[in-house]
Amino acid sequence: MEKTATLIKRASLSVNQLDNIKIGDLLSDEFGKSGKVCEIEKINRHGEFHYYFKLFKSGTILIIL
Repeated sequence: MEKTATLIKRASLSVNQLDNIKIGDLLSDEFGKSGKVCEIEKINRHGEFHYYFKLFKSGTILIIL
């Protein structure tokens, strides 16, 4: 059974949805970047939540809430 990628739309995300993403999940964003998550970094800075999802061989998806 093949996994389908979780689509990330920045306009409709919540912190709980982002916290449910784990290493090994497949992600894609509305700009076409997609891949398997190999590292996650969460930073709370000045009341904003920064989520960095490093993708295997595909770069990084940054979400700021």
